[in-house]
Amino acid sequence: MAARAAGPAKTAGGERRGGRPRDVGLDERILRQTYALMVSNGYRGLRIDEIARRSGVPKSTIYRRWSSVAELAVDAVDTALGPRECESSPDPLADLSAIIMQAHSHVAASPIADALPRLALELAGHPEAAEAYRERVIAPLRNGAIDAVTRAAAAGQWPGPDPETSVDMMIGTIAYRLNYLGRITSLEETFRIAEAVARRRLPRATPAS
Repeated sequence: MAARAAGPAKTAGGERRGGRPRDVGLDERILRQTYALMVSNGYRGLRIDEIARRSGVPKSTIYRRWSSVAELAVDAVDTALGPRECESSPDPLADLSAIIMQAHSHVAASPIADALPRLALELAGHPEAAEAYRERVIAPLRNGAIDAVTRAAAAGQWPGPDPETSVDMMIGTIAYRLNYLGRITSLEETFRIAEAVARRRLPRATPAS
């Protein structure tokens, strides 16, 4: 798993905490072990004792960096998924196709797919972590897709619903299948869902090598 370094510890107001600089390598090790536990045991299986044991650190080291298991889980997922920024091109439908493939590989078909819905539900009791989850895990690909559909609609290439509704219909169908039917939607099925919403065929992006 390619880990990104967690940012400096901050208070609820966003200010950096004082003290010595954080050990980035230690942060990465804790995040890797947290992610590995989520893959094997799910979000409910996360235990600070076990994360600390696997990371080779005392529990106090983890609590100095993350105030709750929920915040640690968000950081671990965000780091594991890697960069998800969406670059725009002159072809908005090709951009949407690329985003669909990226979302499928990073989220729907990832080892953490089963744990993500439970994590989202558990975050209801942790407003700051829930907001971080929406902004860092969900928003990058969702906003990129909305932007692509918005540009396609402006160019007269989108006969489907308005951009935000269209994207949420796509996400909602896939999430329903995962959460209630226990099914991971294949990439081809994902494209068929998107095309049903779009009311047109979408280009198929070539997977990156």
